[in-house]
Amino acid sequence: MRITSCSFTHPGHTRRVNEDSFYADDEKGLWVVCDGMGGHSEGLFASSLATDNFAVLEFSLNFEQNVERIIQTIHLIKQQLDKKVAMSNSDEIIGTTLILLYIQDDNAVCVSAGDSRCYILRDNKLSLVNTDHTKDLVVEEQTVQSVLTNALYAPGDINIDVKHFSIQKQDVFLLCSDGLYNNLDNKTIKETMHSSLYGYGLKELKEKVLSNNADDNLTGVMVCVF
Repeated sequence: MRITSCSFTHPGHTRRVNEDSFYADDEKGLWVVCDGMGGHSEGLFASSLATDNFAVLEFSLNFEQNVERIIQTIHLIKQQLDKKVAMSNSDEIIGTTLILLYIQDDNAVCVSAGDSRCYILRDNKLSLVNTDHTKDLVVEEQTVQSVLTNALYAPGDINIDVKHFSIQKQDVFLLCSDGLYNNLDNKTIKETMHSSLYGYGLKELKEKVLSNNADDNLTGVMVCVF
């Protein structure tokens, strides 16, 4: 099987700083999206720290061994975030969401923490590979607000979801931050993922999301299996 990807990130129409980061390496079979938190500079620091660590991660020919290296890298990122917080002498939480897809041959694993998502389009059916780490709270005037319950952050504990599965030809994956999927409906996401099999899906996705409010940072990585 052959795998190709395309990606984009954008600050959106409201925020001056883009705290999202991504890493995409088709040859390595590794794709990552991170959405930072902790204020403008700290959020960008956390998300970039995560993707930079994955960029230097070296893989072997053994899938399970590589998955273990991914988990070890996540623990290393957590240690680096803990060190950053300790040096800052601040009670502020610094962290990032994480959505990661790793593929070798027909084996795949999705690792997640937070509310960034990995969609899969298979046999014309759209579904989520991971589960959001959020809960709904009722705030002023009975408005329901989704609140993040987990991420890769410091201070705090590591709590990640790891899902193993198999891929097949014509699978399409979309890794994205919440800024992207909160500005699009599932119908649009599905249509653009299908278009990506013909080379123009991500361009459509970017145009559609930027035509909306786009009130948050936006990042998307589309991965196609041929």
